[in-house]
Amino acid sequence: MRRVYSTDSVPMAWHVRNVLEQHDIPAEVRNTNLFSVAGELPITECQAEVWVPVLFFSRAEQLIRDVEQEATEEGPNWICSACREENLPQYACCWNCQRENGSTAESDVD
Repeated sequence: MRRVYSTDSVPMAWHVRNVLEQHDIPAEVRNTNLFSVAGELPITECQAEVWVPVLFFSRAEQLIRDVEQEATEEGPNWICSACREENLPQYACCWNCQRENGSTAESDVD
């Protein structure tokens, strides 16, 4: 096994693990409970880590880069064509009425 990712965010470590497993890369999260001793131990030793088998390391690194890039990409907010509510760019559907981004009221079937 080889460490492919470390972070101070336990939920992000689990997210990365889930993404890897969706791509058939076995992964495990380690150090999820060490944040409580940060300061007593070096912070780098307390971060949540994602480990994968060495065979999958290169592919896992690429997927993680893709995940991190998606997290930093932002576009303009979009307005729902059905209810006119403003939505964040990462939302695939309207938070208010659940209509998909870019769909029109005439083409949707409720």
